[in-house]
Amino acid sequence: MHRFVGKKAPTTPAPTLGDAAKTLEGRTDTLDQRIAKLDKELFEYKKQLKTAKGPAAANIKTRAMGVLKRKKMLEKQRDSTAQQAFNLDQTAFTIESMKTTAQTVGAMKQGAKDMKKEFKSIKLNEIEDVQDDLADLMLDAEEINDVMARAWGVPDDVAEEDLDAELAALDEEQFEVEEETGLPDYLKAAPDVPAAPVTSGGPVTAEPTKAKAEAF
Repeated sequence: MHRFVGKKAPTTPAPTLGDAAKTLEGRTDTLDQRIAKLDKELFEYKKQLKTAKGPAAANIKTRAMGVLKRKKMLEKQRDSTAQQAFNLDQTAFTIESMKTTAQTVGAMKQGAKDMKKEFKSIKLNEIEDVQDDLADLMLDAEEINDVMARAWGVPDDVAEEDLDAELAALDEEQFEVEEETGLPDYLKAAPDVPAAPVTSGGPVTAEPTKAKAEAF
């Protein structure tokens, strides 16, 4: 059927900026190589001119001038190609920056929509009511803690000043007793000691031992 109707030729995709930049960079590298080759040739001619004379020197100089002209032409092409590649890189960078900016703006717009949607579900009056309820609950909890912390069995009619005065008096009495006897209360009363046995000649005393006599 294609031989009668004709087959549409396949379309070639348009080159991207990256492809075009890569092509220009390759062309720049090729030009640099050709310029380097001409530099070597000019160096050889320069060496020959140092020893050549007469017509030979003029002939070498003519060829060197031709090589130098080609070098200048290639350098101009190289600079132009490099500038084009740079322009493409700048264009690609600008496009990428614009895409990033567009994505950022889109994300910000979506974020604004989401925030507006969430704000609709929040009412300021309800938040204030919740805060008031929480404050009341905290006061109730504090009152409950005070009730639970009450002391049992302590008379309410005893003033704190009286307790402080009684405590101070107890400390003074204990200090006075210790100052007179030199001993605390629990050592003041000596334990009962049995009396020594008594005979007709008076109390029986133990004779000092030989070791004690020698010590005396």
